[in-house]
Amino acid sequence: MRGLTPRERILLSLVLVAIIGVVFYLLVWTPRTAERSRLTSQLASKQAEVERLQRLADTREEREREFQALADRIRLIEAKLPPAREIPNLIRQLQATAQEIGVKLNLLRPGQNQPGGGPAAQPPAGQPRPAQPAQPVPPAQPAQPVPPAQPQYMLFRLDLAYAGTYAGLMSLLSRLEDFPRFIVLRQISMAPEELPRLRATISAETYVLPEQLRATP
Repeated sequence: MRGLTPRERILLSLVLVAIIGVVFYLLVWTPRTAERSRLTSQLASKQAEVERLQRLADTREEREREFQALADRIRLIEAKLPPAREIPNLIRQLQATAQEIGVKLNLLRPGQNQPGGGPAAQPPAGQPRPAQPAQPVPPAQPAQPVPPAQPQYMLFRLDLAYAGTYAGLMSLLSRLEDFPRFIVLRQISMAPEELPRLRATISAETYVLPEQLRATP
């Protein structure tokens, strides 16, 4: 059998090197590159998560202070929501405030209590409920006690009428902002009386917070 010439040996070596290179690329380089890309992506994701958690940790004290400030504000507001309407006391407070600044309270007419929130309303009695698709009957389960629904705060409307000078009425509105009882002024209108006195008509709302809903200290 004839031996290989030097040129054939070189060509054969190049072919072997090429085969080894293709095998290395397919079986080693490509999988390792894909694994490296996957690990790099995971590392970037983990680093971003660590940075996010670090930012949360850095702002923890600030968020705790904000939470405490909000809790204190809620307690201050609830302190202005009595557990009953206390209309006589409310009238005395409004009259005293008006007298201090020389304004006359001509009218205080409270409305009816209205719920400020609660569970969704049920269909009226006798009205059919919408049809529901048939469901398989589950096996009988022991009856569980149903907790009573928590009552929500109540609100009622106040119709107020005052008479006084413009400066006195402006002072009154400012005092109502810091009134011992929480009052929301919904509508204010003014009309002239015997100058320099004006008549102010105010539609307001005040609230009642049931005792069981008060925040515990």
